[in-house]
Amino acid sequence: MSAMDMREPDAPEVSVPGQPSAEAVATSREPQHWGRAMAVAIGKLGDQLALKDGHEALMGRELRLLITTDPDGARISMWCLPEE
Repeated sequence: MSAMDMREPDAPEVSVPGQPSAEAVATSREPQHWGRAMAVAIGKLGDQLALKDGHEALMGRELRLLITTDPDGARISMWCLPEE
């Protein structure tokens, strides 16, 4: 059973201006099914950062995670916090 909806969701409602953000939708509201959606969101963040610095740019970065309900399950939104 797939707990991942591969459609492109809307942009996250909460983000940090000027920082990479991404989201994915899990087709279940059960937390044990959210792993793939989290991996997809982190991969999208990595892809955005890779344009500049490669995927290593995720290392040491602080990320914020927001989980909200979605009509089909749960929406996983992530974004990078500014580097200090």
